[in-house]
Amino acid sequence: MMLAVKDLVCGYRPGVPVVGPLSFQVEKGEVVCLVGPNGIGKTTLFKTVLGLLKPLGGSIWVQGRDSREYSAKEFAKVVAYVPQGHIPPFPYAVRDVVVMGRNPTMHELSSPRREDFEKAEEMLALMGISHLADRDYTEISGGERQMVMIARALAQDTNLLVMDEPTSHLDYGNENRVLGQVKKLAGLGYTIIMITHVPGHAFLCADKVLAVGRDGFFAEGSPDAVLTEETLSTLYGVDIQLSEVALRRDQRHVKVCVPITI
Repeated sequence: MMLAVKDLVCGYRPGVPVVGPLSFQVEKGEVVCLVGPNGIGKTTLFKTVLGLLKPLGGSIWVQGRDSREYSAKEFAKVVAYVPQGHIPPFPYAVRDVVVMGRNPTMHELSSPRREDFEKAEEMLALMGISHLADRDYTEISGGERQMVMIARALAQDTNLLVMDEPTSHLDYGNENRVLGQVKKLAGLGYTIIMITHVPGHAFLCADKVLAVGRDGFFAEGSPDAVLTEETLSTLYGVDIQLSEVALRRDQRHVKVCVPITI
């Protein structure tokens, strides 16, 4: 088991919970999509799982160990974070941005070693962006920057990736390229937990869905079991119809969500 959340309550002030109590498990190699309306506490949940917020209640177990027992550097060796968006503060070369992911393996004030740059090159190749290595990070597209952020997380040498809306602000093509990489990484044994505002993403790439709604609503299970028309309509406050589409490439059937109130 990669992650176990038990009766977790999240918030910013004691006695003022934003979300919870929640309990769920994430197994090795799973892609888990967290869905729900804006302002419901999805990012707050992620911040708590990542140790950026102290839980108001409950516990978080990572690879069988209570997350409170990890130091910050130890935790960064088992969990990597891909932010929703990243505004580059300086025109670092893409290669150098990815090398920054090696920080948890380095001593304080030390410089990256040859093996750190080799790991960065390996992850750039894995993400299919080796051709960007010498480009300024400030000059590449939003979709390319998202691929770089994933490569940086992979460079930490962890198997658990937490992604906060990895397709946010991307055009349709880049959105699907990122989802393709998520599926590819899962096939290589990585475990991925991601927030998405597009429920259809779960049908495309998720093994499990965590649905968080208002009035304490929480559901966990397969995309087909959790993301029903009734649940989606309740979560988002609009009538939604599900339809199945047979993909041309392999005739695999995938569900798509269509709002019917427009």
